[in-house]
Amino acid sequence: MTSRTAFTIIALLGVALIVSSCGKLDQEEFEMWKNEHVSQMNQADADITNKVTMLEGKVDQHAKDAEEAISAAKDEAIAASQQGDADTISAAKQSAMEQDAQLRADLTAAIDMQGQKAMEFAKGEDTKLQQRADAQDKADASQDEAIKNLESQVMSLKEELAGVKTEVAAKPTIVATVQFASGQTSVSSKGKEMLDGIVEQLMADSDAKIIVIGHADGTPVLRGSYRSNWDLSQARANSAAKYLGSKGIDASRIEAVGKGHSNPVAPQNTSAGRAMNRRVEVILVPAGAENQPM
Repeated sequence: MTSRTAFTIIALLGVALIVSSCGKLDQEEFEMWKNEHVSQMNQADADITNKVTMLEGKVDQHAKDAEEAISAAKDEAIAASQQGDADTISAAKQSAMEQDAQLRADLTAAIDMQGQKAMEFAKGEDTKLQQRADAQDKADASQDEAIKNLESQVMSLKEELAGVKTEVAAKPTIVATVQFASGQTSVSSKGKEMLDGIVEQLMADSDAKIIVIGHADGTPVLRGSYRSNWDLSQARANSAAKYLGSKGIDASRIEAVGKGHSNPVAPQNTSAGRAMNRRVEVILVPAGAENQPM
């Protein structure tokens, strides 16, 4: 504003100089004109200043209003954003809660379904196990019955065997058979081995009777010390009895008997059969035996 006034004054001075030089205005008129013109200029300058001030005030107010509007808009935007975030968070929370509830419901339903299947499977397995147990019980009962029957049969067999043993023990038993050569009456070394093998058995049953029976093969006796097969068989029985007596057996328990060729064990018409018939049988007769061989 000051620059504009100074410029105006300089312009007036310039005009005054020009006018003065031209001789058209005197000093007093110039002063009057100048003062009037300056006053007009000052008024115009004041008006301009006032207008500028008013415009500046309006600009400042507009700027303030704009700043306030911008700040309010910013605050509204932030509030809207925060409200939007809050709504979004709330919606997200609600969605998460709904999904969690649905997941829990689905999980509970799956667990219930699995538990139901497990219970049904367990019931089925229990039924199968019970059926197997019942079948096993029946099988065990049948097996127990079979075992009882077998035990009963075994007991019966044992009783029968005991009876047979008792019966056998009560019957005369051939404990040794000694072979002889044709026409011979002396006990051979092999025969003595056989007799030695029964000595302990004969002595163990001291109450039993010992019968030694001699046999011949039926071949006619034509020469020698014996007149017949009867004499020959008796001599063989006496020879075996004497040997047993020499082994410590009480002679009163021994009885020697000759049977001749009356009880053959093999055919008489073959050499092998006749060899088998030339024998002495040692028979152990338990005390009280009913059937005694003679």
